Amino acid sequence: MTFVRHKDGSGIKVEQLVAHFEGKGGGSSLLKRCVHFEDCGAVGRHGELRLRSAFQPLFLAATMAAVAHEALLRVHDVKMRAVSPEQAFKIPKTPEQIVHFDRLCRTIHAINFVTQAQPDAVLYLNVDGRHLLNVHNGTHGSFFETLLGYCGLRPTQVVLEILESRIGDLDRLVEAIAAYQRRGFRVAIDDFGCRHSNFDRLWRLSPDIVKLDRSLIVQSTVNPRARQILPKLVDIIHDLGARVVCEGIETVGQHALAVNSGVDMLQGYLYAKPAPHLQYRPQSQMAAS
Repeated sequence: MTFVRHKDGSGIKVEQLVAHFEGKGGGSSLLKRCVHFEDCGAVGRHGELRLRSAFQPLFLAATMAAVAHEALLRVHDVKMRAVSPEQAFKIPKTPEQIVHFDRLCRTIHAINFVTQAQPDAVLYLNVDGRHLLNVHNGTHGSFFETLLGYCGLRPTQVVLEILESRIGDLDRLVEAIAAYQRRGFRVAIDDFGCRHSNFDRLWRLSPDIVKLDRSLIVQSTVNPRARQILPKLVDIIHDLGARVVCEGIETVGQHALAVNSGVDMLQGYLYAKPAPHLQYRPQSQMAAS
């Protein structure tokens, strides 16, 4: 049996994890089919694509302590040419391919996270909206919960980020979010404020966390009306029972606006750029002060 060491010394049951992922019996050959290990950690294989992880921390606005890390996909082809995540997610076409690719990305991230993180650490994972629509009968999260167990992660340690504005079938989205939450996963609505995002959808979705689209903080730095609206927007989301993340912070001025608006968490290049290793302190001393 193959193990990869967790930071606390426990083992990740890699062969069992991959066997469950493939839906077949054991056998080390499965490791060569979709997951292998390099010095940088676990690497996924999907056709000619190689899938790796980068992590960006989220900081508490009140203390600037890192409270979670978001996993971001980094993709290269066999010639090590970079492929954007958006391009990579367009490659799977059939429902089976879409589900397989989305699960593979999250599995790679989970493995790379637990080999570095403390036992109770929190991981944010993006979920392809098409995946949500291709899983039926309220079974969302059941397969992934088992995979997480092989990694030593619990659903309560995972926040699933969903870009709800791209999903037209609201009833199916409500069903998916409720199913995830029943299993203990928390759900974050990503990029709220862009496209067709609106509060009517938020009321129905009942997310645990709302991540504000970067355009809101950018507009607040140049538009007095937007600057007045931002704290009111945060108050409304709090009234819905959700916490607020302001992402895409790149300047000290944006940092101050976000903090003064009452957001709960902050994320952006001002504090830390995505990296293969977990980061726990803001790189900018001005933001940390």
